[in-house]
Amino acid sequence: MTLHTEIIAHRGYSAVAPENTLAAVERALEAGADAVEWDMHVASCGTPVLIHDASLGRTTNGFGPVRRRSLSQLQALDAGSWFDSAFAGERIPSFAEALDRVKGRVGRVYAEVKGYRELEDLDRMARIARDADMAYDTVFISMDWGIVERIAGQDPTVGIGYIVEERSRWEEALERATPQPRAILDADYRILIAEPDLVAQAR
Repeated sequence: MTLHTEIIAHRGYSAVAPENTLAAVERALEAGADAVEWDMHVASCGTPVLIHDASLGRTTNGFGPVRRRSLSQLQALDAGSWFDSAFAGERIPSFAEALDRVKGRVGRVYAEVKGYRELEDLDRMARIARDADMAYDTVFISMDWGIVERIAGQDPTVGIGYIVEERSRWEEALERATPQPRAILDADYRILIAEPDLVAQAR
């Protein structure tokens, strides 16, 4: 079996640019990453946006919950200065904007869904990927496995990933992933180092 190691830029190239911004995504592509990972929450208007935390304080000059601000309010914030003054004015991108930036330039996108307001928000994420002609190249991942299964139910061409952060969740994740045609197991590396036979089991 020939195996390919996929180089995934975590939150974009977050070592050199503010995480989950188009600047970080662009730096990742310039560096030759095979794939890009980013995190998503949903604005009050239902638009999925790239940001890790449920609250704005750590990575923007705003405050309060992401889900209580509209897209226009979120994009009026500075999401770059906290990292370095060179990135002052960097915006919070929408999911659609980020997909547009990477389309045709990256092998795969890993979109970790951190939060949502209602189930229709998840349906919208699947639709945005499909409308961007990026459904097949997008893998929705989450620690909340119901999220990715809902998205897969909207569009079976998308990939989904079951994040396994604890060993106790491995068997259930494997059982749930097995019947899914485009599913992966996204395990904490320490689980697999401690029990490498789990990799063979999953394959």
